[in-house]
Amino acid sequence: MSKRFPAAVAALALAAAACGGDSQPAPTTGPVYLQAATVNGEPIGMDDVTRLVTTSGDTMSPDRFAQILASVILGRIIYAQAQSQFGITLTADETEERIAVLIEQSGVSREQFLEENEVTEEGLAYFLGTDILVERVAEALAAAASPLTEEELRELYDSQPASYTEVCSSHILLESEPEAQAALERARAGEDFADLAMELSTGPSGPGGGDLGCTTADSYVTEFAEATITAPLGEAVGPVQTQFGWHVILVSERTVPSFEEARAALESASVPDQRALWEEWWGGTISGAAVEVEPEYGQWTPQQPFVIPPAS
Repeated sequence: MSKRFPAAVAALALAAAACGGDSQPAPTTGPVYLQAATVNGEPIGMDDVTRLVTTSGDTMSPDRFAQILASVILGRIIYAQAQSQFGITLTADETEERIAVLIEQSGVSREQFLEENEVTEEGLAYFLGTDILVERVAEALAAAASPLTEEELRELYDSQPASYTEVCSSHILLESEPEAQAALERARAGEDFADLAMELSTGPSGPGGGDLGCTTADSYVTEFAEATITAPLGEAVGPVQTQFGWHVILVSERTVPSFEEARAALESASVPDQRALWEEWWGGTISGAAVEVEPEYGQWTPQQPFVIPPAS
């Protein structure tokens, strides 16, 4: 598809990596003149595939047909499961709103957009409707995830102080451990830390005296974060090695909230990742679907590319 097509939609057609009211844009079964596949016993005809795109079935390449057939199969699955498991459906108005935004962002007319992407009005509504359902199922999965118990929150508080501890720090970044050790000794001997950073640091903060400002410790890579949590205030520590080089670190302030003060941040940090929840659910849903593709149109597989074109 054209580069104007949204990534999630193009991904669904190629790899299902996307993310109701009275009317759904999913292709209806209708008369099946030539059956291409079945999904959980429901037939998909040639017309269910070809009417989504402007390329005719007679001229469509086997690879292209397999891609669109895969999107129809995957769409059938998500439309059915979104409704049966979560009660999620779409109206034509909701899908049209998403289409209007997409067309506006594309900077071309609706007719030109359809032509460039070789997609019909029905196909555009189907692909965009699928995207919306993916987003809503992911949201529903996250909402249904069990919150942490009081005990689990306290364990998180004890084991992940970097997630809620705020530190105000500066550093001197050097390329080797001996260079960092020499800078550390100069700082401990009484030389001004900011002056040393401006003289020696290879990092972008060097001209500013190595100042990194104030933030939660987990904003930094693990080794650096751990050092900022344990370093005595006002005392240069190091050398600390990270993927960026060797650091000498000075922590000027550190705020460690109590468990109750950190509760909101801990609860927020413990919310399950929507993408991970979606991928787990989607993988199981695809694997559990009964899909059969007619051999002349390809072979079904529950992972990308989903429908393998027939050998030429």
